[in-house]
Amino acid sequence: MDVIAAILLGIIQGITEWLPISSSGHLVIAQSFLGVENPVLFDAVVHLGTLFAVLLATWSYVVDVLKSSIRALRGNILENIRNDEYARAGYGALIATIPIVIVGLALQSYIEESFTSLKIVAISLPITGLILFSIRKKDGENTAPDMKSAFLIGIAQVFALIPGISRSGTTIVAGVHSGLKRESAARFSFLMAILAIAGAGALQIYKAVHSPESLDISILTAGFLSSFIVGYLSIKALLRVVVTDKFHYFAYYCWIVGAILMAFLFIPK
Repeated sequence: MDVIAAILLGIIQGITEWLPISSSGHLVIAQSFLGVENPVLFDAVVHLGTLFAVLLATWSYVVDVLKSSIRALRGNILENIRNDEYARAGYGALIATIPIVIVGLALQSYIEESFTSLKIVAISLPITGLILFSIRKKDGENTAPDMKSAFLIGIAQVFALIPGISRSGTTIVAGVHSGLKRESAARFSFLMAILAIAGAGALQIYKAVHSPESLDISILTAGFLSSFIVGYLSIKALLRVVVTDKFHYFAYYCWIVGAILMAFLFIPK
């Protein structure tokens, strides 16, 4: 891998991690057509870039959630959580993370194997399109989920372990279907992402430490900066789009790319 490939993969990660078009699916496509494979250390670094991006883009929201979550521990915890939307979001995000941790650890080898399959991506991207299209002209009223809704959104997140199924897309759509306003669903999705990316990143760093591979610092820096900068811009763009009834437009993109992949893979040459 050279610096140009690192920048390109970092840009792809930064865009697709937040826009609802599946970062895992696009990285599988990019690696296949570019003939490169993400070393574990590089994968950890670009995910770290997107983690820093979401923290910067949603900093005031994250701080409010942390403050309220800590404050809720004083007195009647359940009542405090019920009455404070930021505390509900904080503890809801913890509950929503449980399903993906259990499934991710239990099926880790199968998941890693699926990340080499273009066929899975070709089938999954159109499914993501159907998921996104399901909230056309739909919006909720709530600003934070209750614990039951949070758990159901967490179950939806599990399906994003399949390359081609968008994590941000499935969680935002699940949030809207559970009664959240579109922007609130997006912010809750970002909150879940912080936990998910931090956890996955920690696991990747652990693997990298125990891996014999090494990469030039310029490659790692290029990947980090490109994923961070583009990721930040993508989050801001998504927050502007999600509040309109144009969010489902991403479905058309998923269907087009899925159709192109299917044609490439399944139509005899």
